[in-house]
Amino acid sequence: MRGKDSIILGMSMGHGDSSAALVVGDRLVAAVEEERFVRIKHYSLYPKHAIHYCLSHAGIAPGLVDTIAIARQPWNALAPKLWCLIQHPRLLKSRTQNHNQEYLRTPLPVFLESEGLSHARQVRVEHHLAHMASSRFLCPDERVALLSIDALGDFVSAAMGFAEKDTIRIVDRTYFPHSLGFFYTALTQYLGFPYFGDEFKVMGLSSYGKPEFLPQLRTLIQPVSPFGFRLNLDAFPILRKPMQYSISPEGQPEVPPFYDEKYLEELLGFPPREYRGPLDEKHMNLAKSVQACFEEVASALLHQLYKRVPTDSVALSGGCAHNSVWVGKIPCLTPFKNVFVAPASHDAGICVGAAIHAAGHAVSPEGGHWALLGPSFSLDTPPALSAERPEVSEQSFSQDEMLIEWMVAELAQGHIIGLFTDRLEFGPRALGSRSIIADPRPADIRDRLNERVKHRESFRPFAASVLWEEQADWFQNSFYCPSMEAVFPVRAEMKEKIRGVVHVDDTCRIQSVTRETQPFYYQLIESFRKKTGVPMIINTSFNDSEPIVCTEHDAVNCFLNSDLDHLVIGRKAYSKETGVRS
Repeated sequence: MRGKDSIILGMSMGHGDSSAALVVGDRLVAAVEEERFVRIKHYSLYPKHAIHYCLSHAGIAPGLVDTIAIARQPWNALAPKLWCLIQHPRLLKSRTQNHNQEYLRTPLPVFLESEGLSHARQVRVEHHLAHMASSRFLCPDERVALLSIDALGDFVSAAMGFAEKDTIRIVDRTYFPHSLGFFYTALTQYLGFPYFGDEFKVMGLSSYGKPEFLPQLRTLIQPVSPFGFRLNLDAFPILRKPMQYSISPEGQPEVPPFYDEKYLEELLGFPPREYRGPLDEKHMNLAKSVQACFEEVASALLHQLYKRVPTDSVALSGGCAHNSVWVGKIPCLTPFKNVFVAPASHDAGICVGAAIHAAGHAVSPEGGHWALLGPSFSLDTPPALSAERPEVSEQSFSQDEMLIEWMVAELAQGHIIGLFTDRLEFGPRALGSRSIIADPRPADIRDRLNERVKHRESFRPFAASVLWEEQADWFQNSFYCPSMEAVFPVRAEMKEKIRGVVHVDDTCRIQSVTRETQPFYYQLIESFRKKTGVPMIINTSFNDSEPIVCTEHDAVNCFLNSDLDHLVIGRKAYSKETGVRS
């Protein structure tokens, strides 16, 4: 580290997915979500462990931090906020109801003092500006269009702008109560998926349906010029009956249903689905209609952006940018040719954006990959499982090539491997560091993974990690996706070769893998290609109804309590004996 390098700690907390990031000079050296340490999904309180990791990884004491960049600006959009509160004073009360009391009792200055950070200069960064900064340097162009869309942040739900070299400018915003994220979340709740972050389930379910309800949904949200959209506030009465966002005592965000049940039932012709109730054709058709309506509105925003910023490249951020079904269609639906998506587009990513904005200059990720910024594993202390669990055998490999040869042979026999190597992924996608991997060729592998390993809904598809230079031969209209951010049609002549990753609508979400950024993972897939002729493997997150595994201990627990055949940690492999697998 050069003596004059600035040290900037980015923080995000108080909504979903608290996180921390560290920028040293012109390098983003670390970023991680707090949930990975505390093992509570979407943890929303102070990112204490994430901060400790970032500083420890860089070998920096808290007293050396120059700047703390916080992705929250309470005085943002002050005029529209005051006008809204004057008209709807009950909103003022709703903003602090039901929040986690421990969090409320610990103001930020108290927390910073307890962490030895009270000396550092504080910089407040607007929510959507932080989102945009998190995606800006994914694109090498000097000029790039920027779009941020989520539920809400600092009273804004969407913003469009552009970057010119190191400068980011927001040129228009959409304010509360209108929100494309609210629309998708409310219909997710109506479909019987009540938990924070369940929207991706609707996206997966949508492939089974037809857009039968699209005309009705178009009455719930409509694009407006010159930028944005308007919600139907009779269907979503969030001004008359304010949303009760809260943080549970455990630190999880909670959002009770905020739609008008009578209004939507009359509009759609059926009541809300009960949690874990049966899924039938009408639910699948509604999911498809929600997705189609979302795509119409989100694509309209990109057309509006292109009129203001006519350039080939767009960088996306905000939680809605994780809608990979839409992202894969952008070059076909809009004038933009090059699409870049922040690997942590949701609110975890704004810690990175806040730190980059505070730096005020171009930043690149340590190691070259924008998502591989979390803790690595310790080669010095591999678990000694066989001593405690006689049903588990162990073997060590002296070279990566020998380990890869063994893994490829096991994958080709239909075995499922938990892979724990290199640095933990930042963002919601496992990318080969904390992944469950399998052979994509057999169709029945999907059911085994869903039922016996992941213990999740049967309609959920699986993604593929693909060699970048082979990608176009297998997928139509595809582009570079290093963080698994887009879904593409599978070429007709290739579908039967990879039934395990082809969704019901003949599409697949993919991760583009390059030798430069992921040498071990690339070599694994290349060796699998040489053996099978297929340049990809199934890749799903290494977890079971919990955050992605962070430590060796997490990986071992998941391995022992699921139907995984093998666990690979570094160059050591653990295998369950035949007959004792779950």
